[in-house]
Amino acid sequence: MMMEHQLTLALSLITPGFLIAGVILASVPIIIHILNRRRFKVVQWAAMDYLLAAMRKNRRRLRFEQWILLAARCLVLALLGLALARPLACSQTNLAAAGAGRDGLHVIVIDNSYSMGYETERPPARTHLQKAKILAKQLIDRLADGGESVVILTAANPASVVIAQPTYDLQNAKAAIDRIEQTNAGTDLSGALQRALQIAEDQPAALHRRLYLFTDATRSAWDVPQADLLHQLGGQLAKLYTITHFNLGRQNQWNQSVLGLRPQSNLVTTRFNNEFIADIKGFGSSSDATLQWKLDDQPLPGGTTIKPDTQTPPQVLSQLSIRTGGPHIISVSAIGHDALPIDNIRRRVVDVASELKVLVVEGDHGVGLMSGSAAFLTLALAPPTEASSQGNAKTNSAIAPELISDLELSNKVLNDYRAVILTNVAQVSAAQADQLQQFVQQGGTLMLFMGEQVNADNYNKVLLPRHLMPGPLTKRMSVGSDQKGYSFDFNPYGSLHPLLTIFRGEDKSGLDTARIFTYWQVEPSGNGVERVLDYVSADTTHSTTSTTTATHAADPAITTQSLGSGRVVFISTTANADWTSFPAKPAYVTLMHELLLGSVNSDDAWMNIIAGQPLFLPQTLKLTAAPSLIDPTQKPVALDQTSAEGGQLIYKSAPLDTPGVYRLTTGTNTYPIAVNPPADEADVRTLDNNAIKAALGDINIDLQGDILPPESDNIDRGNDLGWTVMLLVLLLVVAESFMAMRFGHYRRGTASAS
Repeated sequence: MMMEHQLTLALSLITPGFLIAGVILASVPIIIHILNRRRFKVVQWAAMDYLLAAMRKNRRRLRFEQWILLAARCLVLALLGLALARPLACSQTNLAAAGAGRDGLHVIVIDNSYSMGYETERPPARTHLQKAKILAKQLIDRLADGGESVVILTAANPASVVIAQPTYDLQNAKAAIDRIEQTNAGTDLSGALQRALQIAEDQPAALHRRLYLFTDATRSAWDVPQADLLHQLGGQLAKLYTITHFNLGRQNQWNQSVLGLRPQSNLVTTRFNNEFIADIKGFGSSSDATLQWKLDDQPLPGGTTIKPDTQTPPQVLSQLSIRTGGPHIISVSAIGHDALPIDNIRRRVVDVASELKVLVVEGDHGVGLMSGSAAFLTLALAPPTEASSQGNAKTNSAIAPELISDLELSNKVLNDYRAVILTNVAQVSAAQADQLQQFVQQGGTLMLFMGEQVNADNYNKVLLPRHLMPGPLTKRMSVGSDQKGYSFDFNPYGSLHPLLTIFRGEDKSGLDTARIFTYWQVEPSGNGVERVLDYVSADTTHSTTSTTTATHAADPAITTQSLGSGRVVFISTTANADWTSFPAKPAYVTLMHELLLGSVNSDDAWMNIIAGQPLFLPQTLKLTAAPSLIDPTQKPVALDQTSAEGGQLIYKSAPLDTPGVYRLTTGTNTYPIAVNPPADEADVRTLDNNAIKAALGDINIDLQGDILPPESDNIDRGNDLGWTVMLLVLLLVVAESFMAMRFGHYRRGTASAS
């Protein structure tokens, strides 16, 4: 059986079309020979009889020589086509081993995400990535020059191509590997495999392909939400490639990381002390770490020592007083000794508000004190503490409401405010609705209160198509004077919307005793509409012992929904006491603050990005000069203009990879930009070979460690017989030329002798 295997020649062709062309060309000399014979016309000539008599003596020899020349010329053309077709033979055959050069496509995928920066003691490599690059270059050194081609991909997010088209320049491929840089982005393994799949599909079907994966086998890279996609890609790739995975990870490697940092409230203000929450986790057998909080790079008191693990509770920085408004940088560090320090610090830019400017639009001005449609609301948003000597009420509230009439709305620049509240506004023009829609899409908050003057047809025709309503207004619901009215379906011990969590366990807040006598019935259209509170009949007894189950059979009282980067809050009754007794309840002030502050978008989201993402300057940012950006090392970063969804031009940077604080200058103002490593890359605990194989769909895969196997253990590559056949072509051309000269001289000599 072994002898039969060695004598078998498994032959395939890279470009079979050339072989077909060679066979066709081989017929050309035969056709010419036949045509030439048909061109001669026999003419009887007495003088030729003597010559023909002499030639008949050597006719058999001449005919044999002509057949040899014809066969040689046909064979030259056929072999030339075969050489161009580049036949492949299995390298285990004696013939291939003796005269063929190896051929194949080798796709190398190198993970250069930030977990590959894990530091190990593997001289001369200091990190996983450095070891992967050494192994990849050693692998290329084993390939045959001129016959085996290389494609190089990287798997950091987003997956990218280093060498896209197969190259036979192996030295250039090694140089390209040397240029692969350590990134601080997450892993996009599925993206890299999709690119490898596309490359295989673009190559000829007979080409032998190998796919090499160099990763650290971490859970962050392989145990991902895209598990189904990896499983599917594994099966597809196994049909096209012979796959090898090199595991660069180390057993028992561990990492501690600051995964998140955020303020407790949406609004960080100079008026009150603020709280910040940090999520710090340890993966593996981590060591002790010392927490260090900083404000604008200045250490804060309160550092503690913890030993992070996967169950470490959030760490809280309490009672932080920030005296000045504007952007500030809060940071927290886990100071310890791990091998992946890049994620031991996290920074957060917060836009501290001296005051939250809110535009309150009053549709009904009223006549007496507290008679306007927004009177109770403005008082609730900024409760006075004392009256000043000028008669103006002082307040400790961070909210600064500005009260205007509905006639003044068109003259206001909405981007000067964080929220706009309409109270009993009769109707809104299309131009005003467009302004409100753009305001919300860019991150603002719109609150709508109903009232006697509200024109339902106008709201349904103007606001609803612009998604500034949860649904159409269908009917105004009212109760008679002898009825108790409606109440909020509120259970302090039940399931509460996040905007109501402050009322958990509060039995006498007023939410459960307030009466609503009139409201507009609305039919939520879905599309992300959240019900905050519903109505029930006042005769319904509220249960305080069981969890409320939402059936959505009742009419909604308060809803909230997202639109672009902002929010729309809808309240189906009035903001004053015209339709409800709620403004007189203790919970009114608290609920208005929670609805507003819980819906207002912090104006600093654009200043906090993840490594590998570009910086987009918001359209609301005021520019007095062309903006400029510098990185943490003070090097400039280019900003290019691009078109936003609405067609407006905005500035955008290339992906920012280096974590740290960047500085953006817009003319007169400078803004800090915090770039942090992705939180989903921190788990460096490794998976075993069985888990890697299962992640790829239990395909046939060669699983290796952090060294190359002996070369004899490699799966055999195809051997290219093209150069050998071309050499035969050249030798045959020389032989044909010699025979043509020799037979020609022979004929002349024979003819002369005759």
